[in-house]
Amino acid sequence: MLYSKSTGGFYDQAVHGNSMPADCVDISMELYAALMEGQAAGKRISADDNGLPILVDQLEPSDNEIEAHKIAVVQKHLDNAARTLRYDSIASAITYADEPAVMKFQAEGRAFREWRSLVWQACYAILDEVKTGDRGVPTDADLLDELPALVLPSE
Repeated sequence: MLYSKSTGGFYDQAVHGNSMPADCVDISMELYAALMEGQAAGKRISADDNGLPILVDQLEPSDNEIEAHKIAVVQKHLDNAARTLRYDSIASAITYADEPAVMKFQAEGRAFREWRSLVWQACYAILDEVKTGDRGVPTDADLLDELPALVLPSE
């Protein structure tokens, strides 16, 4: 088995032939197995100064990565709530807010539209507190617990 520091990849002479990076170094199958096991346990594979693969801790996510992840979690939360009432997404649900043909759908659309605004307002306030260091990064579950609840109209 061979490892390339420049690509971070593993290579096999029988498979790759001469199509391997010039910086490939030989490693044992035992080391390869240990690296795969460590990666499965949450470590990442890097290279030491000699180009040999080693296990290291994962990098901490950047502020932008944390924010993007939390925004995706909140968007999924909004979409899932709309799907429980058979809408395709929150975006689909709020299109009914100005549609008077079926009062039930219009009322739900208005409720979803109002809720969406309140959720994003709360989410961005929390993320701003994280950015300024006024609070730590909440878990996904804690973030969702802090958001306003959806209040649907009674039929």
